Amino acid sequence: MKYNITYMSGAGNLFSVLDNTDALIDKNEGSRLATILCNKNEINDFETEGLMLLELSDDYSFKCSFFNPDGSTGMMCGNGGRAIVNFAISKNIIASEDLNINFEMAGSVYSAKIIGNLVDLEMPDINEERRIELKLQGRLVDAYYVDNGSQHTLINIKKLDLLSIDKLDINGLGREVRYNELFGAIGSNANFFDIVKNNIYLRTYERGVEKETGACGTGAVATAIAVNKEYGLEYPIEIVPTSGEKLVIDKRSSENRTKYHLIGPAVILKEKVIEV
Repeated sequence: MKYNITYMSGAGNLFSVLDNTDALIDKNEGSRLATILCNKNEINDFETEGLMLLELSDDYSFKCSFFNPDGSTGMMCGNGGRAIVNFAISKNIIASEDLNINFEMAGSVYSAKIIGNLVDLEMPDINEERRIELKLQGRLVDAYYVDNGSQHTLINIKKLDLLSIDKLDINGLGREVRYNELFGAIGSNANFFDIVKNNIYLRTYERGVEKETGACGTGAVATAIAVNKEYGLEYPIEIVPTSGEKLVIDKRSSENRTKYHLIGPAVILKEKVIEV
């Protein structure tokens, strides 16, 4: 079958995106396609960090189904959420001028708006956040844990006695955190950050991708929460991921509610027809 695939970047987080508004791709087929369309192979020459399906919704602007490159699904992806908004605009499902863009993803409802060339995504409530201590490289390391639809462990590289985040063995240490017995079968994404004159530099090892990614939206939000609680940095907080494309995390309160916002670029890179 032929698919019109769109490759997108959300602040350097790369995605393969399909229009599934005709509902021809079910969950099982989505998982199968993710293992093909997110990896370099004989029919696909573009490696991405997730497959997203744009779908219609009875109650909201649209729905997004997200799949990791290994075919797993059910998790939230912040940069993916921002990218699917621009994809929906390109398919005329919504308009960039819409003030109330609400969509379903990973069992929750998300709100977004377009600000110039940026997408501002309102994140759902935090499920859990706490200080933790985990064994890493044969010693106990202080860290912070945040579940914001995806599970994230946040570690300041100074806790690892590293002077530069560039020297970090991200995949080695990331796997050690991801599979740490503290998190059980579900595991955790691993985020390592450095604070340099109030600039936050972040490297993320993503579960399901099983290696470092160019950026991670939910990881950036989790990192902002950690540096605010642990180091007193005030919102809005700017995060610079591996891609170098800055993300801004803001915390806003209204009507007795507090919400985190993930703000950054999301663009279409190229389109291609692939027969699977």
